[in-house]
Amino acid sequence: MMRSTRPAPIPRRQRLFTPIFDPSRYPAPLLSRVAGRWQQLYVDEQDAVISASLVTTDLARLGAPAAILALAARVIEDNVRHVEVCARVLDSLGVAPRTPAPETTRSTLGRGEAIDARCARALITGFTVAEPLAAAGFAAARSLAREPLVAWGFSELLRDEARHGAFGAKAGGWVIRDWTSADRQALWPDCVAKMEAVERRLGGPLPRAANGNARGVRPADRDAEALGMIAPEVSCDAVVSAIPRWVLPHLHALGILPQPIARPAFVH
Repeated sequence: MMRSTRPAPIPRRQRLFTPIFDPSRYPAPLLSRVAGRWQQLYVDEQDAVISASLVTTDLARLGAPAAILALAARVIEDNVRHVEVCARVLDSLGVAPRTPAPETTRSTLGRGEAIDARCARALITGFTVAEPLAAAGFAAARSLAREPLVAWGFSELLRDEARHGAFGAKAGGWVIRDWTSADRQALWPDCVAKMEAVERRLGGPLPRAANGNARGVRPADRDAEALGMIAPEVSCDAVVSAIPRWVLPHLHALGILPQPIARPAFVH
């Protein structure tokens, strides 16, 4: 019997075309900064795989509907692909991605909490809040990036983040469906803490004008922007602007923020 010579199908996550990158066009210190950024994103996406896996396990233990578990499985798959994207960018930069030791992994869903409490906290702060803010930061960087490799990398990461936020709201809503108003609103401080953490990580909080935008924006570094290294004023503005547009409506619908939607008090 003759064997088929037809090649095996290529898995979806391997269908990734990485643009060619010429590092000689940029100064070495800038390339080092860019590599550091993508190494951090590589670690973040590994952590996201762990978080999504843990929360999926808890959803299954709580008896979540098959539709929600299917969404959770897609989030895991997306994050695995994101790890590969970050690794490919680092490889193009001439840097080997570094995987943290297992005992230093940041991702846990909390200890000493009931399963539904820790699952709800992970879904709502880690997905409903954090994912749209991450998407806003990626979009801001991509909008200024002129280097095809970097624009490709941010586009690949950005593609799934909005869906992940919606997953957090849907799955979180299922987990807290029988919670009291007081129990739901008790999640608000954790949501604020997550927003603050995201802003701090981007270099904020920054002084703001009366319209809420960052003041004193420094002169643009065109080479840095070409490689997606945008100023904190730009990235923080993008993230803060995303809060009332993408985050607070979900929290309001979930009963976590019952008062009229407004900018959180921590925004200066």
